[in-house]
Amino acid sequence: MPSIWVWMGLTVTTVYLLVLVYLGYRGSQLTLDDVSDYFVAEGTISSALIFLTGIGTALSSFTFLGGSGITYSLGIAGIVIVGAIVVTDIPAMVILGEKFWKISKMGKDYVTPSDLLCDRFDDSSTLRVIVALIAIGFSFFYIAIQFKGMGLVLNVLTGEFISQNAAIAYIGLFMAVYIAIGGMRGVVYTDALQAILLFGGLAAVSLWIVFTVPGDIYVRATEQAAKVGTIQGDLINLYTVAAGFGLSLPVWPHMWERYYAAKNHSGVWGLGLAEGVGDTFLLTLFAGLIGFAGLVVFPGLEGAQTDTVVLRFIEQMPGPLLGLMMAAAVAAAMSTADSIILMIGSIFSRDVYQVLISGDASEKKLATYSKVVSGVIALGALLVATRPLGELIQLVLDLSFPGYFLLFPVAIAAFWWPRANKYGVSAGLVAGTATLVYLLATDTSVFNIWVGFPGAIVVIGVMIVVSYLTPEPPEDRVNEFIYEVREADPADLEGGTGQHAKGGTPADD
Repeated sequence: MPSIWVWMGLTVTTVYLLVLVYLGYRGSQLTLDDVSDYFVAEGTISSALIFLTGIGTALSSFTFLGGSGITYSLGIAGIVIVGAIVVTDIPAMVILGEKFWKISKMGKDYVTPSDLLCDRFDDSSTLRVIVALIAIGFSFFYIAIQFKGMGLVLNVLTGEFISQNAAIAYIGLFMAVYIAIGGMRGVVYTDALQAILLFGGLAAVSLWIVFTVPGDIYVRATEQAAKVGTIQGDLINLYTVAAGFGLSLPVWPHMWERYYAAKNHSGVWGLGLAEGVGDTFLLTLFAGLIGFAGLVVFPGLEGAQTDTVVLRFIEQMPGPLLGLMMAAAVAAAMSTADSIILMIGSIFSRDVYQVLISGDASEKKLATYSKVVSGVIALGALLVATRPLGELIQLVLDLSFPGYFLLFPVAIAAFWWPRANKYGVSAGLVAGTATLVYLLATDTSVFNIWVGFPGAIVVIGVMIVVSYLTPEPPEDRVNEFIYEVREADPADLEGGTGQHAKGGTPADD
């Protein structure tokens, strides 16, 4: 039978889940019956909340479980990978994110990444479908991995009293409810709490290790494993993984939509700072303290077991802390999964239903549809998570971040290259996606660089050639996205809620 501390831990976790549902309900009380307000809160989210949701959205179960796991597995190379992300992600998120934020405040009604790109490249359907397929195809099964992480946490910390599938179902149902009823506001409110728990949980485990393990444990780790003091593996792959991951962050579809939701210009810096703080502390400092200590305290972990090193330390902590640690570990996965679910829901509602199928539907009907779709997506991901991950699903998961990275050169072209047109962008994305799938399916390496870069290079090459061989883009689109955005004063745009407040839709642009 489980100990009293396990029962108390489960009670605390349940109370935490109920609080999340309440926060989702509070978000629903402030949400209007329209798609823009449901999915991006009409661009009214404060900078403080944007900062916290930035941490929660980008830093997932990989952070809580995998951060120390990759350090345990790769040693100092793991620290280099996640630490070096800061070098590229903060500039990329601020520079490109500012463009996203500015244009969204210039009388627009953007909900999805496709809204912005179709507006810039004067395309209402082809590009919308391509971008939607990339966002959904590379994201859905990533949600399942977050659910898997939640299940692993409760399974291990309850001494296998609760099975992984039972834990997934239990937590997933709560998540489906608060996402469906709360929309972006509900997700942002819950993300804020989850970010605090995630940060506090890993800080608590790190402090526990520092004050309880022998003082020479890190010296012993260096002596026992050469990888702790010397980088193992190929440096080209190491640094291109870090650079590519960092550059891809602002165009992760679920992060992209955060720029639309930010009320003030400082929210752009809030998202950049969130990633810098998260990478520096959660994925570098705390992961290093936990992972390297684990090499000595729990030697011999291999494969998926390395991701449990932080849970093994939590099991050694005082019983009264177990509930908070359970909640913190669950929060890490939930805060990313809910954002991706909401993003996929926005694509089905806006890109598929509203624009491509039923453009004349009332806002109330669209809002109801959005809530139902978001809940169904959450339940669908929950069902997938309870099944073993096959090779096809693993391939899609491997494509997630490289797949998002394909959008990076397209976003750059939208704001900095006047000649880019819809033909070049569409052809480039199709060719880049095909390249990625081929490289991963055949396990082919190009000069040992991260697989995302060959795909992005193909996007750039095809986009340039096709754009020059086809008609120039509309001059008004180029002027607005490249020159007017550049000259726009952020102070004049703050507080703008887009065209939707005036009754417009993307089709009116």
